[in-house]
Amino acid sequence: MATIKFNKKEVRNTFLDPGNGFARKELVLEVREDFLTGRRSRILPFRRRNISVEETSQDVIEASKKGCPFCSPQIQSSTPKFIPEIAPEGRIHRGDAVVFPNAFPYTQYNWVIVLCEDHFLPLDRFTDKILTDGFLAAQEGIGRLARNGPPLRYWSINWNYAPQSGGGLFHPHIQVVIEESPTSSHQEALTRIRGYQSENKSVFWQDYLSEEIRLGERYLGSRGDIHFLMAFSPAGVLGEIVILFSNRFWIEELTPKDCENFSHGLLALFRFFKAKHIESFNFALFAGSDETVRGWIFARLCPRMSLPPWNTSDINYFEKLHGEVICVISPEEWSQEIKPFFG
Repeated sequence: MATIKFNKKEVRNTFLDPGNGFARKELVLEVREDFLTGRRSRILPFRRRNISVEETSQDVIEASKKGCPFCSPQIQSSTPKFIPEIAPEGRIHRGDAVVFPNAFPYTQYNWVIVLCEDHFLPLDRFTDKILTDGFLAAQEGIGRLARNGPPLRYWSINWNYAPQSGGGLFHPHIQVVIEESPTSSHQEALTRIRGYQSENKSVFWQDYLSEEIRLGERYLGSRGDIHFLMAFSPAGVLGEIVILFSNRFWIEELTPKDCENFSHGLLALFRFFKAKHIESFNFALFAGSDETVRGWIFARLCPRMSLPPWNTSDINYFEKLHGEVICVISPEEWSQEIKPFFG
């Protein structure tokens, strides 16, 4: 097996500490580099604070119901319908999940999937069925477009949960993006996977997964063929979870059992988030490649938070303008705390 490298370096910062009579104090941080993307992140465990309980108040939730286009009965009159060539019935249904075009699209094919009738669901109230029906509804819509529309290779399923993540509505929903070319981060990953494959004559994700399982430092567990890991060089202030769909290369290859296993793993993460008072996250699932690269379906999930005491954003200049994330907890430490939730 080719060598997967986990590159990091220590940086030491020394100053005179006003909290200890201006004695010399040294802090140690790590600069890590993601082997696949080359993205760097900075691990600053001394910046970690206890996450305060900031659950959304019932008054705010009730106020947000007014005019919510995803609640019944407004969903019937306030959301777009598909053109007949994609869905003659107007909207695609599976269980309580409803799929329809985004009224404010980011690209030619951009859909919304409302997951349930509840206007707001705390993380501990999501179920396997709600999540599985939502992902299977997305798969059905993508399949219909593949049969009746232009040949598009690249798909993503995306979720901003709660306002801290940029979610515009409380009502639980995810979005599908379908394009003829990958987004920037997906393109970067595929380009490097292609280079790795050419150099090593092996599948990158298989080598990466095998090495993480061997090390056991960041591997969280699996549900069937779906594997959950902490990212070595995370993309979020509270770390990043990488989810790998072993030997699944196309969205059509996902079985209902795969979607159920995926949902079951997400629920384990949600239980951990709830225990840690984490109330928001960003999520993206990437699928699609071409004949030159064997790219598994994979997903990335970043917990989000507002920093106490002023509800400050967790995105700062380092991430937004320098392209490097400040992470306040070691992925290895976080991994040890999450593993029990995977049993």
